[in-house]
Amino acid sequence: MTKPWLTYLNLSDDYERKARFLPAVLSLLPLLPLTPALEIPISAWLTALLGGTGIAAVLSVGLSHLASAFGNRLQRRLWPRWPHDAPTNKWLYPDDTARSTQQKMMWYAAIKRITNLDIQVATASDCGELEAVVNDAVTQLRNRLWQSKHAERLRIHNCDYGFARNLTGLRPIWLFLSLASGTVCWIAYFCASAQLIWPIIATTVGALAFVLAFAVLSDYVRRKADHYAETFFSSVLDLDRVTNAADSEVDK
Repeated sequence: MTKPWLTYLNLSDDYERKARFLPAVLSLLPLLPLTPALEIPISAWLTALLGGTGIAAVLSVGLSHLASAFGNRLQRRLWPRWPHDAPTNKWLYPDDTARSTQQKMMWYAAIKRITNLDIQVATASDCGELEAVVNDAVTQLRNRLWQSKHAERLRIHNCDYGFARNLTGLRPIWLFLSLASGTVCWIAYFCASAQLIWPIIATTVGALAFVLAFAVLSDYVRRKADHYAETFFSSVLDLDRVTNAADSEVDK
């Protein structure tokens, strides 16, 4: 049985495929109108891109890491004190009003049982100690949940956030490619008698890209981060219930 080509290119991990490689590939889509405008068969592009298994594997891994690097750069811009101002950390601070005090008390109790870290005690300390305890707790919880069978939805939302972050982080690349594609298509129309439809399509794609880049995607990334945090804490409570139930069975 033939393996899927993304698996064959050493991208068998869901996060690697969806959150890293896919945004990088989508960033190249503005170049597609150039193919008919310059009368280049699309098979020639694919042959150049996937001319050999080794080249394809190196290119795919390189693109995925490029997307991750641009995504991390955007992440630092949206949350300058990352990870301390990220939702998973920030919602645990007693002075944050995004979630109720009662909800936080439930989280604190579950976190203490799972990690032995007491955030309530840390709230009486200086701000630096509180941030350190919260971050240590979140790190431990994330490691516990990574392979947990109770965190499948968390892994899905993690991929969703990674995709949104990395695609948005790659804005400079796909905006430049959109502008370049439109320019070359219009040159081909005026100088090489290319069909008018292709520069129109390239210009429309470029306009949509700029709207997405500056009016939609930053808020979209923040919302996906909130979704991840909501699922993260829901998974923590599920893990706590399962752990308590297992401990109760052992004590009987």
